[in-house]
Amino acid sequence: MNRHIFTYLKRNELTDVGLVNRLFISAFIQHYHLMPQRNALLCKYVIAEESAEYEKLQAFDAQLSRYGCEYSLEDLTELFEFVISPSDRKISGAIYTPKAIRERIVDEVIRGLDQTQLLHKRFADIACGCGGFFLTIAILIHQQTGKKFADIYRDNILGVDIQPYAIERTKLLLALLALMNGEDENFDFNLYVANSLSFDFASIAPIDIVVGNPPYVCARNMTDENRALLKNWKVCNAGNSNLYIPFFHIAAEIIQEGGKVGFITMNSFLTSLNGRALRDYFSEQLLDIKIVDFRGCQLFRGKSTYTCLFFLTKTESESVSYCLNPSAQLSDSFDYGQYPYKFLNNRKGWKFNLTVAPAEPNGITLHDFCKTRHGIATLKNKVYVFKPEGETANCYVMEKDGKQFFIEKGICRDIVNSNKFNSDVKLENIVEKVIYPYQLNEIGQTVIIPEDELSETYPLAYYYLHSQRSLLAERDKGKTEHYPAWYAYGRTQSLTMPRYKLFFPKIANRKLRCVVSDDPRLLLYNGISFVDDDLDKIMTLKQVLESDAFWSFVTANAKPYSSGYYSITGQNVLNYVV
Repeated sequence: MNRHIFTYLKRNELTDVGLVNRLFISAFIQHYHLMPQRNALLCKYVIAEESAEYEKLQAFDAQLSRYGCEYSLEDLTELFEFVISPSDRKISGAIYTPKAIRERIVDEVIRGLDQTQLLHKRFADIACGCGGFFLTIAILIHQQTGKKFADIYRDNILGVDIQPYAIERTKLLLALLALMNGEDENFDFNLYVANSLSFDFASIAPIDIVVGNPPYVCARNMTDENRALLKNWKVCNAGNSNLYIPFFHIAAEIIQEGGKVGFITMNSFLTSLNGRALRDYFSEQLLDIKIVDFRGCQLFRGKSTYTCLFFLTKTESESVSYCLNPSAQLSDSFDYGQYPYKFLNNRKGWKFNLTVAPAEPNGITLHDFCKTRHGIATLKNKVYVFKPEGETANCYVMEKDGKQFFIEKGICRDIVNSNKFNSDVKLENIVEKVIYPYQLNEIGQTVIIPEDELSETYPLAYYYLHSQRSLLAERDKGKTEHYPAWYAYGRTQSLTMPRYKLFFPKIANRKLRCVVSDDPRLLLYNGISFVDDDLDKIMTLKQVLESDAFWSFVTANAKPYSSGYYSITGQNVLNYVV
């Protein structure tokens, strides 16, 4: 669909569902010179010339003509999805699935079926939206078997969606498809306004194949009803479940033995905490699963989602078939590797492509080779960490809430936010200062500076900290009585550091560039660094992390982002074998 049409719809704020449906359907009928007479549903949505809405119809039709829009059924499907309100989209997770993706999924789940078998297969989409998958299925069955659309709708298609307007639009779309092929009648649809999390699928005819694009709704955007219903599904018993998680379970349960599932869906279930129970379920059932993982490649225009094709056959298999396909290419066949269930770690996540050979293998992980340290945890960094606006001989100048404070240099340490470091940023450019109210005692332990000593030795810093006392008291939900002093950090981790520190980028799109610091007083907040008092060990580690082999490991296993970037977590790094 031409982008200008979307702009036009936005500009005119066409949000009324009934009006939008009448406008789109009437424009389509007018565009193709159709004349529905017997189909009561379509007739209901035709705007007559004498209607007050006819002017809006003509204006919309003029836009279609202006930009040379074909206004196909596919365009209509995309328009229906586009005009879903942001608030509805947020809680329903609706998103338009491009035609090529739908066709590739349907092609996979019907592979091997002859015409006779296809005639009788019953397809379900349990979050059907505006019916895109049914458009693909109905056209395919009609073309390959010659079966009437009226019979296809009655025999071969079952849909469920929580939104009434989605089911209505699905009926309209399918009715138009039939009308364009000479079928002008009232149809018997098996389309239900219902919540698939609680729908009684056992009460309807058996289902052979489930296809679709399960809803992308995170826990914070979920309705109270859905939160409650998730508790009924054991695959949602780990972490804060995303709404798409139970749809795998539902689909696998409602299909017959030998039945199939084909989804375009998020790939986070492979490694996420909230996917742990789902991975357990797949492993317990030994289901035959194929995954085509697009990693960081974006298949949905205008939306950052990390997706995969998921295919399931309800038969037993000892292994999962996995294909890494970091492009938008939907080939006729995919090169799957086989990964036995018994070797996949359900708890920590399914890690595929772990066969990348490191440069200097000696059989130990980086976790065993070198120590790591997380950053300090003040629990109120905006109070302690600052970038000096200037300095005097003895003090740094801090700007805070429009006020100027002087902080003695003796109580400050250099500090970096290691998450800001990347291959294009120099370490020295992200160094800040942190107020460090600690000292070494007589046996070399790091302890808080007593308050009377702090106020006497560093009166300016004490004055500043006292001005922030109310903010500091908010830490740990106000339960700070266990702190050694009201100005102490929230946690005692990483108050002292070994001399040598190796920093690596948190996000990267190419082979890493790491930086080594030999400043024993340098601290960090956020992220992690490798640390040691042995410079040779640190330099060896730097060589490993900057190698081609390690970058291959990252691209195969780290979480992808758009534009070829990967998230390099401590867990990724520590699992690497050297």
